[in-house]
Amino acid sequence: MSKVKAKSALVGVVATLADLAMLALLVEVIGIAPRLASAPALLLGVLVQFLGNKVFAFEDRSRAWARQGLLFGLVEIGALALNALLFDRLVALTGIPYLPARLLVGGTVYFGFSLPLWSRIFRPQPVVSSC
Repeated sequence: MSKVKAKSALVGVVATLADLAMLALLVEVIGIAPRLASAPALLLGVLVQFLGNKVFAFEDRSRAWARQGLLFGLVEIGALALNALLFDRLVALTGIPYLPARLLVGGTVYFGFSLPLWSRIFRPQPVVSSC
């Protein structure tokens, strides 16, 4: 696995933990149904993904925050739709508990959809020496 993929996977773990913590908080503490709590929890994960991948995984120091944010947002709209649909169907059709279902669906969408597209958005910036 390349350095970028490994770092992005670490960002994915952190984002997933944020997602799961928010999902559990919304379900267990606030009392929202898992199928309704799914989208807000995913949105927190998206924010962690964008910041972590741009700055940490891809080491992209460009000032193209708006352009990259828009492109990342478009990818994540697709990922959000895939996650929500697959999570809903998996929970409804199999009865798998919501947290393992989130991990299974999230990992599938992450590696199969999001990561390949993010590598087209973020580019490491070459270090320019001032000699």
